[in-house]
Amino acid sequence: MNFNETNYIDQQTKIIGNTKIGKNCKIINSVLEDANVGDNVEIINSTITKSSVGSNSSVGPYAHIRGNSKIAENVRVGNFVEIKNSIIQKGTKIAHLAYVGDAEVGENVNIGCGVVFANYDGKNKHRTIVGNRVFIGSNSNLVAPLFIEDDSFIAAGTTVTNNIGQGEFCIGRVRNEIKKGILNMYAQNFAEPLKYFGTDGIRGVYGKKLTNDLAEKVGVALTKLTPTPKVIVGRDTRPSGEQLFYSIAGGLEFGGAEVVDIGIVPTSCVSYLTKILGYDFGVMITASHNPSEYNGIKIFNSNGYKLNETQEVEIEKIIDSIQAPKFVAKKIVSAQKRAYLELLCNAVPHTKKLDVFLDCANGSASIIAPKVFKKLGHNVFVINDNGEINKDAGVLDEKIFGQKFLESGAEIGFCFDGDADRVMCITKNGVLDGDRILYILSKCNNEKFAVGTIMTNYALEKHLSSIGTKLIRTDVGDKYIAKEMKSKKYHIGAEQSGHVIISKFIPTGDGILTALVLTSLYQTNKEIFDEALALKMFPVFSTAVVTENKKVIKSDDFLNFKAQLSHELISGRIVVRPSGTEPKIRITVEDEN
Repeated sequence: MNFNETNYIDQQTKIIGNTKIGKNCKIINSVLEDANVGDNVEIINSTITKSSVGSNSSVGPYAHIRGNSKIAENVRVGNFVEIKNSIIQKGTKIAHLAYVGDAEVGENVNIGCGVVFANYDGKNKHRTIVGNRVFIGSNSNLVAPLFIEDDSFIAAGTTVTNNIGQGEFCIGRVRNEIKKGILNMYAQNFAEPLKYFGTDGIRGVYGKKLTNDLAEKVGVALTKLTPTPKVIVGRDTRPSGEQLFYSIAGGLEFGGAEVVDIGIVPTSCVSYLTKILGYDFGVMITASHNPSEYNGIKIFNSNGYKLNETQEVEIEKIIDSIQAPKFVAKKIVSAQKRAYLELLCNAVPHTKKLDVFLDCANGSASIIAPKVFKKLGHNVFVINDNGEINKDAGVLDEKIFGQKFLESGAEIGFCFDGDADRVMCITKNGVLDGDRILYILSKCNNEKFAVGTIMTNYALEKHLSSIGTKLIRTDVGDKYIAKEMKSKKYHIGAEQSGHVIISKFIPTGDGILTALVLTSLYQTNKEIFDEALALKMFPVFSTAVVTENKKVIKSDDFLNFKAQLSHELISGRIVVRPSGTEPKIRITVEDEN
């Protein structure tokens, strides 16, 4: 028995065996046997046997924790709760009369009153795995074995017998009914508000939201995450790109980093070289598909993945705590992009000579795409390779792209966005967006899983299922697709907008690489392109409302109005989300007719 004199433990409490108790605990009329209790824990009228309770947690009254259970810090275990052989992570709340047996529960999960984890089928015990920020409504029954992914929502009184994917809404008394695209307001409570970072890095109008001072601070902040890092920096063709490069380079050198300039390249080139050449960070200066007055900063870690939310929060805290150094970089090293070009040229076989049409959006693709396609032996027709980035060009202007393609007489064509991480494909029969490209890649590679987002067309899910591929959905943003692919070892993912990730090559979207893969497939299997074009998708209506007040979509009035409209749909959905790159709220409606 081991406990600190700062504790309050009444005389009715029984402490048995090898029990350890931290500081400042309050324990009343309880039994602790072979237990390990952290600091600032309150236990009332409860029993803890061969289990641990983390600091700043509370238990009871009349709770029972046993069977080698592990309760993390800041957990609330309510009255008449029983926990057996389970792991409960930090921030989770378990309401009264709940039973949690043989489970692993993530962070910040809400387990409502009367919830039962049913772990025994009469012959064998099974285990339930619950992700982070999951809401489990009162009087629900979870019948193991189950895997419930992050940010999902289980309505009160639901009997859950099937796995629930990330962000899905589950409701049902006897069988599960999964509702997709419904915002889990409970999970939103744990999202840290970001001041500078959006869906895809830091972005804004140059000189207003995105300034040279901010770019310098970003450079300094990276040196606080990793001492004396080696950082590779690329950019697209925007007029402000060069000045932002020198600002970031100044902040990096001021903080002790070595700066390597890669010049004008696609975003994926920075990601790829960061990983294979052993840089600590990669920085791409781009605003992707936005107009030329915008610019942005995308940051990659040493493995070529975009920074996670925790790192973004840490960088923002550093930015707000420092002054811009006003330091002029002097030791910038230039680097070649040869390794990236070799990847593109050797990724897939090109056995036939084709007439290929390229719309380079006057951006990063202009430097590389025509060169690679010509090197592989194709006849190349190029437009928009020397003008204002994204202006009447690329993936944002399908009409011009389609018209010019038909005029060229090419067999297959591709249009990119400003930093070439997005692509659309065209043949004489029509345009293939990211959804249809995902179908082609899934079928040609016999994929069991493909990753999309909440914006992926509902009908595509059925089409993929018909060829044996399960669609996994994530939040909007290719970094969320990449995260899901990495964690589950999936091979392909795509956004409807044209971000396509083929993980065996590069862990981020690469429009040029995707175009090369599709060209290779077209040489041997033209029919699959017509099949993808013939897929019947749900009609989609999309619009955007310009506003700085993005919080309006969380108001009760708006949510009630949205719910009323949703009832009028046959089997579709309404998705309303704040833009992560512009002061807009994006609205999408899709249904069967």
